[in-house]
Amino acid sequence: MSKNVPAVVEPHLDAIHCNSDGKIILGSSNLTGRYWNGSLWCFQNVDDAPQVEKCLAGIDVSSGICDIAYLDKDKVALGLDSGGVEVYKLDADPAQFSWVFGVCEHDDFVTSLNLNSDKTNLVSAGADKCVKIWDIETWGTTATYRPVHGGIIWQVACSTEEPNIFLTCGQDRKILLFDLRLPKPVTVLDNSSIKDEPTALAWKPGTSAFAVGDSSGQVVIKDSRNTGSLCSWEPHKRRVYRLSFSKSQPWLASCADDTNVCITNVGEENPVVIYKNEDHQDYVRGLTWNENNELISCGWDKKVLKHVYKKDITG
Repeated sequence: MSKNVPAVVEPHLDAIHCNSDGKIILGSSNLTGRYWNGSLWCFQNVDDAPQVEKCLAGIDVSSGICDIAYLDKDKVALGLDSGGVEVYKLDADPAQFSWVFGVCEHDDFVTSLNLNSDKTNLVSAGADKCVKIWDIETWGTTATYRPVHGGIIWQVACSTEEPNIFLTCGQDRKILLFDLRLPKPVTVLDNSSIKDEPTALAWKPGTSAFAVGDSSGQVVIKDSRNTGSLCSWEPHKRRVYRLSFSKSQPWLASCADDTNVCITNVGEENPVVIYKNEDHQDYVRGLTWNENNELISCGWDKKVLKHVYKKDITG
């Protein structure tokens, strides 16, 4: 019996996640023509993606997928370019996605999703300058901050240790620190060490430090508790789009408005780019690390690539 899945994977791959068991969750979009639509996919491993005939499950969604956040072993949240947030469950037998929740509460496309450290709240940010906090048990919004930036909010990054703390960066060149325990939760962080508009964020696991990338291609490591920067470097020459820390090594992956995938060793005082790959043929948009500390990327060239850096980082 044939699978009940979409006929094609759309050409623009914007978001990717690797589960602990190696399964690949992929969000694709069609960003050309009169109607923008998308689809959500699951593949057994990276080598199968994005081949439709090798998928475990797939489902059409009503709009392009801008970002995904994996909530637990079988649920994934989507941020859509319609302004909607939708949640799907991956059923095991038979393997298929089933709709759990969906609502359109952003007035413009959802740029970023991030799950907090204790997996109780999902934070969404959008081009409507708005941040929303979602309770993942009830799927009600527990807080809405509007507007918090003077332009598009490019990304949100939750602390890996404290569930009430997260960061946002936006078109207004500001980096904001949110602490939901405070009556006035928003603090504007110092950005004097950043050359240009901050466009990407990632919280360093187990620390108070975070990485921020800007539209010039620079990446800066900062501490959320004080001003100034810990270090900076330029892995790209164009706008940094996404940053992702390895879970087990002092490595930071980055992609930008180019075809490069970079891995930087940030474990030393002076960061060193230890890996650079140019095999993508269009913008790289999604980054994820698997359990073997291998980096997986996807992009607008409809490619899913695995990147393996084997050199001893102390050498």
